[in-house]
Amino acid sequence: MASRVHYDSKTCPYAQRSWITLLEKGLPFEIRLVDLNDKDEEFVKRYHSINPDQAAPAKVPILIEPDGTQLIESLVICEYLEQRYPQVPLLPADAVQAAKVRLFVDAFSAQLTPALFGLLRAADAEAVAAGKAKLESALKVLDAFLTQHGSQEGGDYFLGPTYSLAEVATVGFVQRSLSALPAFRGVDLWELVRQNKLGRLERWMEASLARPSAQQTRPDEEVTVNGWRKFVTPLAN
Repeated sequence: MASRVHYDSKTCPYAQRSWITLLEKGLPFEIRLVDLNDKDEEFVKRYHSINPDQAAPAKVPILIEPDGTQLIESLVICEYLEQRYPQVPLLPADAVQAAKVRLFVDAFSAQLTPALFGLLRAADAEAVAAGKAKLESALKVLDAFLTQHGSQEGGDYFLGPTYSLAEVATVGFVQRSLSALPAFRGVDLWELVRQNKLGRLERWMEASLARPSAQQTRPDEEVTVNGWRKFVTPLAN
């Protein structure tokens, strides 16, 4: 039987989601790293064999299963792996708790991700100040979400002692924020969290970043800075 293959890129936090999921579930797989600035023909053809929109830019991740199943889109792949290989669960069996995990991922995507890219794309000092304020607002929302909907006992993950998709789907963005924001905008994410006394968020970040699968898939700081430079708007003099 053919091996499982995961197309990935060290600069992509989305592909890191399914990479972490494979590690957490203990599934054997081969990593094929893709240079997203110079995509080879085999990768592009593979992507468009799955996505019929031939005008869509080829992107990671792509998962190829031993039985020939081919999938794209990070959260789709994570949910597929969760259902097909439930022995190491990343979603709780309880429907309400599973829904709350998904709500946290959605809140994170709606709050921190646009705030991060908005700050990186700010073109002058005034826009940077506004972007920093939006980032602080996003961090406060996430802290409130963790406090209101997450577990407060037994551990610092969203579900307390239990690691889940809440961390899998978000930690890559935290890692890259910690590298890109100081490099391009002089903003320290830890400092913002601590200045605003967002204790639940701080503990969640510490626990998420310390997870071995997050450490194993973490990009080097230089890789992040060089890879994310294309998202940054140069500041006006």
